[in-house]
Amino acid sequence: MIAMPRRSVTRFFIPLIDVLLLLFCVFLLMPMMNEEELDKKTQSATSLTELVGSLEQELERRNRDLGKFEDLRPQLAELEKLRDELDRLRKERKQVAERMVFKILDIDGDDGALYYHDHVRPGDDRLRIADEKTALQLIARHQREAKGQELYYFFLYPRVESGFPTGQQAKEYGDWFIQVPNSLKRREAVP
Repeated sequence: MIAMPRRSVTRFFIPLIDVLLLLFCVFLLMPMMNEEELDKKTQSATSLTELVGSLEQELERRNRDLGKFEDLRPQLAELEKLRDELDRLRKERKQVAERMVFKILDIDGDDGALYYHDHVRPGDDRLRIADEKTALQLIARHQREAKGQELYYFFLYPRVESGFPTGQQAKEYGDWFIQVPNSLKRREAVP
């Protein structure tokens, strides 16, 4: 025979109903949580889309710049060669400047007389070179001062055409300074 249970079934259902009610409330609240998360995800997706768009534009701009630089590559190589040559020429110029001593001799436009402007002498710093003896003394003094450097004389012609130096004068000056490099060797005498 079937016996009646000693405990009532309702004692088990009441806590079960509480749990079910709690689960039902959570079920009702779930869509609200999903909407907030969905809004956050939508906002982050929108900001990510904008970020990706700006990054794509930046990448496209940089690719265009890179294309321009690729077109300029031969010119940049040529520029590098020119810079190297310029550095080499500057070094050579410095070596020449260290090796050479330049002296300027002035030819007077009024009478064709030859002068050296001596900045060492106080007062009248203009030394007239009237003969070969004075020229040789000047050369010897400059060679002593040069101390192993090469001496070069540049003859500064008058700025205004005056007919001086005459051909004879230019020949004399060239003969006086023949033992040192000078600019008269490269010029033709004026007759």
